[in-house]
Amino acid sequence: MKRLYMLALAVVIGLNTYAQQNVKKLAEKGDVQACITLAKQEMTNYCFEEATEWLEKAETTLKKKKQKNDEIEQLLQEAAHGERMLRGTDQVLIIDSMVVDKAEFLQAYHLSEETGSLDSYAHFFTSVEDGSLYMTELGDRLYFGKRMEDGSKRICTSDQLADGSWGEPHEVTGIAGDGTEEDYPFMASDGTTLYFASNGRPEGMGGYDIYVTRATEGTNYLKPENMGLPYNSPYNDYMMVIDELNELGWFASDRYQPEGKVCIYVFVPNESRHPFDYDNDDYDKIRATALLRSIKVTQDDKDALQKGRLHLKEALLYRPEDKSLNVKEFSLVIDDSRVYTSYIHFKNNQAAMLCKEWVAKKRQLDDLRSALEENRLNYSKGQYKLASTIRTQETQLESLSKEVKEMEKQVRRLELSK
Repeated sequence: MKRLYMLALAVVIGLNTYAQQNVKKLAEKGDVQACITLAKQEMTNYCFEEATEWLEKAETTLKKKKQKNDEIEQLLQEAAHGERMLRGTDQVLIIDSMVVDKAEFLQAYHLSEETGSLDSYAHFFTSVEDGSLYMTELGDRLYFGKRMEDGSKRICTSDQLADGSWGEPHEVTGIAGDGTEEDYPFMASDGTTLYFASNGRPEGMGGYDIYVTRATEGTNYLKPENMGLPYNSPYNDYMMVIDELNELGWFASDRYQPEGKVCIYVFVPNESRHPFDYDNDDYDKIRATALLRSIKVTQDDKDALQKGRLHLKEALLYRPEDKSLNVKEFSLVIDDSRVYTSYIHFKNNQAAMLCKEWVAKKRQLDDLRSALEENRLNYSKGQYKLASTIRTQETQLESLSKEVKEMEKQVRRLELSK
């Protein structure tokens, strides 16, 4: 389905206004290819009913000619599935979003200690395998996606042993599908509700979709449920986390993003699903919420929005190693009259989040500079084999310096924009 949406998006971009008018005229006359083209356009905007009408018009033309078209049949099924998903769109308040590098997206999650912690599989296990890892609050159990011997990827758990090492992984049974891959798990604080991402399932929208399941007895789990719209899309959506203490939810998506980037959405979790009344609520509002091209469409409740933003700010500022907010953490000139030295000074949540990344990048820069100076010193003492390493570090230093300077400018622009 993702392939269909990407092709359709290219069609939309490639058609100018004049050409679209011609296509519509042809479609109204029953031209099969024109009807398919318009149906794909409608589906990119989640106008599934309109897409179905164009496809049925094309079918009528084909029936008169006693012909069939497999593509139309497939598109009709996808349009029907899309409409079912749209009818269940959840009314959710998304309080913020931020585009980050996919390779470091977990750093954008700021969770309470009671929620547990996230890490990349590669970092925790010193592996080349991608994916994420969740550690429970007590630090005694891991959940992660593991590549199995048959090449599939499955959610596994590992318990900490008495000597501090980790036991053999055990697959979470009952949640895998045929030919699917599972990854990005998170176990809620109740110890029974498991969120994860999976691709290849017939009920999915395309790419990775977010699912939820619950444990019953022992290690048995109920059939996973697709989280639906707006959490899922034809792109990759994953890493759903519910922080009950901070009353915040987080998930990642690469919808509408360039290669190598993802958007982190922060929302206020509903106690239970609260779908729109599809037959009576505003149709365009439902579609806009499902598409999530702008989070403002979800922010009607201003009181809840203000409360959610306050919780987010508290989450951003919280540091387990030092609960004092008055310690000087960095020095950032905002304008002629303001110099920030703590995250609590920020008025803009996105600026605060980006500042944390900037501080981390500055540390990397300092570490690289120290390593380069040490290698230069050793080179001067006769360790000439370091020449290649020094050249590489010099190139890295130049690139990272530019990145740090640009990130500092972005932090400043964000804070001054609000």
